[in-house]
Amino acid sequence: MKIQIGSGPAEIPTVPALSEADARIERRLCEFATCDSASIWEAQDELSSAIAEGGMHFEGRAYPVCLRPLAIDCDLANHLGATAEGVIKLLDDAAELYCCNEEVQDLFPAYKHLRHWITRLPKHRPIVRICRLDGLFGSDGYYKILETNTEGPGGVIQNGLAAKVWSRIPNPLVHGLSLDVSKQPFAKDPNCFVQELVSAYRAATGCELRTAAVINFRGRYTNEVDWIVNGLRDAGAKAALLDVSETTRTPRGLVGPDGELIELVYNKIDVREIIGAKESGDYLDACAAQEVVSINPWISQWILSDKAILAVLSDDRFSSSFSAEQIELIARHIPWTRVVRPGVTIGPERRRIELIGYIRENKADLVLKPSNATRGEHVLIGRLTSSKVWEEHIDRAARNTYVVQEYVRPGELTALHLPSRSIKKMAYGIDCYVFGGRLAGFQSRASFDAVMNVGRSGILLPVAVG
Repeated sequence: MKIQIGSGPAEIPTVPALSEADARIERRLCEFATCDSASIWEAQDELSSAIAEGGMHFEGRAYPVCLRPLAIDCDLANHLGATAEGVIKLLDDAAELYCCNEEVQDLFPAYKHLRHWITRLPKHRPIVRICRLDGLFGSDGYYKILETNTEGPGGVIQNGLAAKVWSRIPNPLVHGLSLDVSKQPFAKDPNCFVQELVSAYRAATGCELRTAAVINFRGRYTNEVDWIVNGLRDAGAKAALLDVSETTRTPRGLVGPDGELIELVYNKIDVREIIGAKESGDYLDACAAQEVVSINPWISQWILSDKAILAVLSDDRFSSSFSAEQIELIARHIPWTRVVRPGVTIGPERRRIELIGYIRENKADLVLKPSNATRGEHVLIGRLTSSKVWEEHIDRAARNTYVVQEYVRPGELTALHLPSRSIKKMAYGIDCYVFGGRLAGFQSRASFDAVMNVGRSGILLPVAVG
């Protein structure tokens, strides 16, 4: 079957259903689309109204939650959870490796002048307390992690709330099916994100949290901030949203505009934007010196969230730093990735290759990505890109900080696309939220664009376990 993905046609295979329930949902939605689309859109509109009434939104726009869930079975849910939790432990070791290995540091040249902040690791583990691992299922059947999102990922509260709202709406697609969203901790208790912040502070200090701030920079990335601040207040902490410029480093520690000590900060910032900002120096220093508990710390914000971390994990040069169990985890779940630069390396087929030439000759099997961009910015999928544009980007990638990654073909499903009000085949993925080293829940995104992102007209599918 051919469908339109992004700027050109692509063959997307019909992958096996993730559960018998999901296969039944797929068939039902196709039948509704053909015979009774009005009734299915009526149910979708009821869901969308309930989501809006619940205060959920995406940067002021409607939160695009689809009536069609992604239904997975218990075995797959457990497998994804174990994989995600294993990767978080792997990132602890990768952080330690970065701090002591110059070859690894060389893969992150943009951060060379920031190492005095980055390499001051917190004592508590996991280093990454909050993250979302984004992935697809590969042709070998294994879940492949394409991005680590260890900075301040979206959806940490709203996706759990949305799943609960979805479960209460009459839904002809799931009639008679035994599906449950409450097996996911953040759907069973949407406060589990805030509870993890409180727990992280207690683990780091042995004390109870009294004051906290969500830190922003020049008004960017404020989605969910109101939920986080209110949740911290409900947990008994004095909490506020503050811009980086409103914090000051003092001998007592980091303080806000009222002079009161801030004990914990949660970062909702794009760290690329604050590097050169003169007003951010105090804040960067205070977090690095651990004068305030910072979730997540700078190594998570810069190194572990950079796509080059996947190049570290998938490169045999560094395999001696990981256990046999971790090497097996990497082989199954981390796609082949390299920082784009001239030279010889080991290719996906386990043969020595000259990297630039390999990228040039294997366009259909590769993806080029800026190593530290967000929301799918400037990602090029080789098979959907003209040869001329691909060639131009190879030169750009070699001059800048890019990674090349093996292409993982997404599966497809039928979904209600809210922005265009259509029922069509879409590419989809599944992402794992991990709080405090433990699986917190799932999200699924679907899109006409192979680069799936809610900010690019993508939609969200509730994930239900059957």
